[in-house]
Amino acid sequence: MTEIIAGLTTGAIYAMVALGYNVTYLASGVLNFAHANLMVAGMFVAYWAHDIGGLPVPVVFLIAFVLAGVVGLVEERFAIRPLRNSSGSAELVTMIGVATVITGIIAFTFGTDALRVPFFGPDQTVVVLGGRAQPLDLIIVGVAIALAIALELITHRTRIGLAALAQTDDREAAQLRGINVGGLSMWGFAVAAAAGGLLGPLLVAKTFAATSLALLLAVKGFVVLVLGGVGSHRGVLIAALGIGLVEAFGARYIGPLYRDVVVFVVFAIVLLALPHGLFGDRKVRAV
Repeated sequence: MTEIIAGLTTGAIYAMVALGYNVTYLASGVLNFAHANLMVAGMFVAYWAHDIGGLPVPVVFLIAFVLAGVVGLVEERFAIRPLRNSSGSAELVTMIGVATVITGIIAFTFGTDALRVPFFGPDQTVVVLGGRAQPLDLIIVGVAIALAIALELITHRTRIGLAALAQTDDREAAQLRGINVGGLSMWGFAVAAAAGGLLGPLLVAKTFAATSLALLLAVKGFVVLVLGGVGSHRGVLIAALGIGLVEAFGARYIGPLYRDVVVFVVFAIVLLALPHGLFGDRKVRAV
């Protein structure tokens, strides 16, 4: 049971990254590959607050939330909006460039060493169904599940969510129907980025604050996104928790050096059977 809890916790972290990808994709049609970097930026905000001392925990979360949200607005306004009429992979390349810039700024400010930040809550071990877990593990899994459920309800039960789905299906048609696609894109980037920054201080105690973590989270988040289905919040959650369990049991029974190999083998097998992911849309086009 201990391995299951560890796997679910790892998967929940990946889910948070992939859910951020989903939000920007549904709101603007763009995958914000700098989302993991913003989460890492939130981690360094937590380290900065811990290092200087004296800042209450709510203030730390607020700073990370506001800072990441502002960066998200800047990304959409100056990196994405000017490329709306471009072709090819310009937006993808630009977001990778933005991610590199964010990582560079963090490394210049804090260095490249991994930095530990203690958990702000209780640290005693608890027993869950015969397995041992830290309270932080349960919080992370709970937050990921709650976030996925909230996004699923917002996407399919609210006007703004339905507008996002319409924009994703046909941006020009949605605009002709009166949907403010520009505003939707701007706020989608801002909200996703702010949420990523907010999650950073929560996750840093489970991992560590390090610039190298951004690439790992970005890659694993993308794997989860593709497996779960782009645009599907429930698919992303299920895929993320599954990947986390595969990693945990792979490390336990095959070896920690092969945990990533096992993940990508499963990734390839699933995509061979389900090219659109577990819950991805399967559209029929007349040719």
